[in-house]
Amino acid sequence: MKKLLLISMVLLSACGGSLTDEQRKKLHEGMEQQKIIKLSDSEITSSALDQGNFIMRTVEKFPSDKKKIDSVADHFHVKIRWIVPGTSGSQNLEQQLIEAYIMGMTTGDLQDNIQKLHTGSTPEDYDSLLYSRPVVSKMPDGTDQLEGVWNIYLSKKQVVLSAVTKK
Repeated sequence: MKKLLLISMVLLSACGGSLTDEQRKKLHEGMEQQKIIKLSDSEITSSALDQGNFIMRTVEKFPSDKKKIDSVADHFHVKIRWIVPGTSGSQNLEQQLIEAYIMGMTTGDLQDNIQKLHTGSTPEDYDSLLYSRPVVSKMPDGTDQLEGVWNIYLSKKQVVLSAVTKK
């Protein structure tokens, strides 16, 4: 029995548990991904705006092709919605954004927007962000008309991971 234990110990120590260069590289990459990095709210918001702009540039290439838009949403792990003023089916926040964009048309202040979506009972429960972009057309009389609003629901986790990879 002692010999079996001694042989087992020798075999285990001989294996040494050495890693190949590729395994070592993967281990270091995994450790790097697990490293804790603190991002400010402004960095997260900036990254969400950048990500929303990038996705919108892709969607604008084929705004009426639902299949391609769904494909873009799947690729980026987001939810994309086109909301037209006055139609049913929009969520309360989306309706509030439409109203804000309509009010903003009078002052000429229409721009992309980021909203934190609160899904829990504490301030830390902001786990997603809503990027919105209005689409405005000129009427024959020169006034602006809000055609609709693109809403992109972004996961805060994906936004943070995107911001960290940029650093």
